[in-house]
Amino acid sequence: MARLSLHGPKASDKELSGASGHQKFDNHEKNELRKRLNLIAVAETHILWKTRLGHHVEGNTRESLDETPLGQDGICQLGRWINSSILEPFCEPEICRQLSEAHQQFHEFGLLIIERLKAGDRKGAAEMFANEYNQSLRRIIQALTQINKRLQEV
Repeated sequence: MARLSLHGPKASDKELSGASGHQKFDNHEKNELRKRLNLIAVAETHILWKTRLGHHVEGNTRESLDETPLGQDGICQLGRWINSSILEPFCEPEICRQLSEAHQQFHEFGLLIIERLKAGDRKGAAEMFANEYNQSLRRIIQALTQINKRLQEV
């Protein structure tokens, strides 16, 4: 069976960690940061995961739920960025807090949905998927959109 993965595009956290504080960047540095901080790709990774989990909720897949590392928000690329200082130069404190909270909830609700499915509570899983889980992803996308705007201005 295929393994579900939340790992998005790889960017070297070590290479990016030098970008801290609200600083000015030359054109070359801007382009490099935009390439390495591919916010659209990490958003797409989470959207694709939601789609795959939705197939489980609907009962339309045989993909194993046992292989999902969903409950750990620090294992995907976005989680590693959130848990480091990489996004700080491009993120207002409130937006960073919103992103962190929404991302943690995305992983936690995903795990709860899987637990409900395993317990045979498809209706409860579907309700959480449609409500809390959907809202957490919406908040992630909103925060990433704000950060991406700032990154484009740098």
